[in-house]
Amino acid sequence: MKKKTILAMGSLLLASVLSVSTFIPNAKAITPDEYVQLGFGFFPHYGLNTYTGTAGGEGNPQNFPSTLFAPTDFDANQWVAAAKNAGMDYVIAVAKHRYGWAAWDSAYTTYDIATSSAPNLDVVKAIADACKAYGLKFAIYFNADDRYHFPNGVMGNSAYTDFAKNELTELLTNYGDVIAIWFDHAKAINNSQAAQLEAHVKSIQPNTLVFFHDDDKAADSDVHVTELVNGDPPVGNSTPWEEAWSLYTDYWSFTNNESPAAPWSSAAYTANKVHYYNKRYASFAVSVPPGPNGKISQAGLDLMHNIGLIPRWKQTDDRSPLVTYSGTWDDQSNSSYFKSTDRNSGQAGASAEYTFTGTGVRLITKKNVSTGIFDVYLDGNKVSTFDSYSASADFDVVAYEATSLTNATHTIKMVATGTKNPNSSGVNVNLDLFEYLGTPVQTQTDTIVDDTNAAITYSGTWNHISRAASYDGTISYSSTQDAYAEYAFNGTGVKLYTQKGAGGGKFDIYVDGVLQTTFDSYAASQQNKVLAIDKQDLAAGNHIIKVVVKHTKNPNSNNYFAHLDYIAFH
Repeated sequence: MKKKTILAMGSLLLASVLSVSTFIPNAKAITPDEYVQLGFGFFPHYGLNTYTGTAGGEGNPQNFPSTLFAPTDFDANQWVAAAKNAGMDYVIAVAKHRYGWAAWDSAYTTYDIATSSAPNLDVVKAIADACKAYGLKFAIYFNADDRYHFPNGVMGNSAYTDFAKNELTELLTNYGDVIAIWFDHAKAINNSQAAQLEAHVKSIQPNTLVFFHDDDKAADSDVHVTELVNGDPPVGNSTPWEEAWSLYTDYWSFTNNESPAAPWSSAAYTANKVHYYNKRYASFAVSVPPGPNGKISQAGLDLMHNIGLIPRWKQTDDRSPLVTYSGTWDDQSNSSYFKSTDRNSGQAGASAEYTFTGTGVRLITKKNVSTGIFDVYLDGNKVSTFDSYSASADFDVVAYEATSLTNATHTIKMVATGTKNPNSSGVNVNLDLFEYLGTPVQTQTDTIVDDTNAAITYSGTWNHISRAASYDGTISYSSTQDAYAEYAFNGTGVKLYTQKGAGGGKFDIYVDGVLQTTFDSYAASQQNKVLAIDKQDLAAGNHIIKVVVKHTKNPNSNNYFAHLDYIAFH
């Protein structure tokens, strides 16, 4: 039995706040601007309130014992794989909601996953590991209120502040790089407490961004966060912003995932929302909540998959270092521009050039009574001449658009001609921003390598059998410790597919000799063609993927089998 601090209503015997050394990050720090430019994130609300039939803060948490948390088929890899397929770039793990129940084994409370019906599960670790395996950024949601441990409120309560610091220390030292801590219900704490919590986070992981969901504390947030019902960022917003919402309208957590309510069941509607917020300098984070079994329903998976089929417009502002200027350009500010900025030039031959990789591009400008004419070149060829004169000011004007380019690197260039419409009073031309069109995440053509392929090297004892539900009717498996299967390929991305079941064990996956993830292939029921890893950030060239049998297992499993179904690379 783990050692716990004794907790009681009205009194808390807390260990003093841990003194911690500076966290050594494994990944490059992310700035607020880079966070927003990730653009689209997954915010899966899952925890004790998945099982209570109530919203996050409804009811007395004393009436909701930890044992209510009872997943039968928990699978964070399924969640994160679905997020990747939807084109999302980061995941926000709900570590603790307003009930005060911790989704990890905390040393500072008995109201946590260790006293649940799944005591050996660590939800936070499972999500963190899946993010690492699939190449997504990892953030943590931590509710600033705590109705279980502090039923009389946390405002100004120093015992709560110390308690929260201790739990944050666990979250920031045990789960690798955390790009952000999302403090919800930040109105429950005062400004002094917010400052203390922010300083504590930064003392452990100095580059972790801190968000407070409270307009009164917006100045203390690295990124302004809000929910869809609280209003949109304004046109011309230049403050790093995140808009968050659930794709199922009933609530953030599970209610009825099999029948998502319109209009959120529309992938096109959601994709349009992503673009709408991205154009207002805001990222969009959404919850498609897992159900009580610990998995996202088929309806949710289908929605996320269909979102990923729609290519996404991404923005590059006129002030971006990725835009190369020649000649004389002046800076302008106006709240009607993207991020409230614009550059303009009246010099003949002055140019702005942008190189991107994708299948489409837009050049967005302003029309006015005093603006002139410019040419547009794509990959060195003149494709358009645009007259930006208008009798009245018109912002966010698409001067040029191409949507059917080959998926390759392209360069777009605008060149001021120094000429104008006879009705215009000036020759200045304006650049607001470029948008480029990414490619649908599921359109990549992969080379499939079945488990029977002679190029796969097997070491140790492996069984190669026929199974109709597996790819091409075959699958290979082993329970021998350190037995491995290895495959060399040339490309930039690789996926490995396996099987999960009641006898599934754990196995390590390496790419180029570096451990990427330890995959737990246990599931209460048989699952076929399961994606175990999706590594898409490899440098072009030769690589090796390797599966190593650990001969360890989930306590619920009845055996140690590791399966290789097939490998896909490009």
